[in-house]
Amino acid sequence: MDLSVEGKSERIPPGSHICQLYSKVTEIPGVTARLMKVGLSVSEKCLFAAAPAQVKELREELNKLQVDVDALLASGQLVLYEEREPFLAGGKRFDPYFLLSSHQTFIAQALREGWQAVRISIDMTWLAKDIATPEQILKYEAASDAVFTFQNAPIIALMHYDHSKLLPSLVVEMLKLHPISVVGKYIKRNPYYLNSEQYMLKILRINKEKGNGPSTS
Repeated sequence: MDLSVEGKSERIPPGSHICQLYSKVTEIPGVTARLMKVGLSVSEKCLFAAAPAQVKELREELNKLQVDVDALLASGQLVLYEEREPFLAGGKRFDPYFLLSSHQTFIAQALREGWQAVRISIDMTWLAKDIATPEQILKYEAASDAVFTFQNAPIIALMHYDHSKLLPSLVVEMLKLHPISVVGKYIKRNPYYLNSEQYMLKILRINKEKGNGPSTS
């Protein structure tokens, strides 16, 4: 078991990226703590980034699971961020490829330090608030799928989105890009998942049709 939600568990392979659609930020720590407990127990380096209140709640959830948070922070196996700047280009601008690059840097650093793999969890609503467009968010998710899933990279990424802050059309597109999603009390494998290659081909085809209009050939 790698991820458990309300008693239902799923095995999560390397290279996975998981989407949690939440209605309350208090839903984040419980799911994340269970995912990270497993990773911490098998010599994986874990990172969580969110607002200070959620970081505090995650620490409390890990403590409930008998995880020694202070010792793990001291060893460098667990990293907690309460600031957005390290994940933004120039500390201010949301750039999907800069964020993806930060994950790759984290993986490389963890492997150099002797950890087996990494787990990353970020509240994307907090990170992207007022600075990211829907298109940038979709680019980030598609690029993550392309880089990590197809390479079986030693990473499991759990990204959290407040669905009430997303356009309904964006929620639909987000789900297409995630083979596994957590919605409320449920963890689901997505039968409508499109891998990044299929997704980008679809986007290019739609854009071409919009730009060229009906074919005359």
